[in-house]
Amino acid sequence: MARGVAAMTALLAVAALAGCGADDAQRSQAPSAVQPVGDVSGGSVTQFADCGDWRAGTRAERFATIEVLRGQLTPQRSQSAASPLADERAYEVFQKACSPDYAESLRLYKLYVRVQGFSPLSR
Repeated sequence: MARGVAAMTALLAVAALAGCGADDAQRSQAPSAVQPVGDVSGGSVTQFADCGDWRAGTRAERFATIEVLRGQLTPQRSQSAASPLADERAYEVFQKACSPDYAESLRLYKLYVRVQGFSPLSR
């Protein structure tokens, strides 16, 4: 249990630092008109967006949310920092996971990180 908490804390610290060095090219890729779902904290919805927000959002807002999650939660070790999890696959997973009413408070970043981690195994 303690190892899991430590790993999650480290992941959140890395995610917070990853957004600090965005260059102009990365900023220009952000959706301008469509806002992601969820409450903004520290300039991002990553920490607080949940299934309730997901269900209330439009398709465009949902894909904007996935883009923000990918940008914050993908390791920034390479120039491309490409995620092994395709946006379309993330959308499918969120749709399925957020469909039951009892999943209202499930945080999207937690789901994204876990699915992203196993994504290379499904190729």
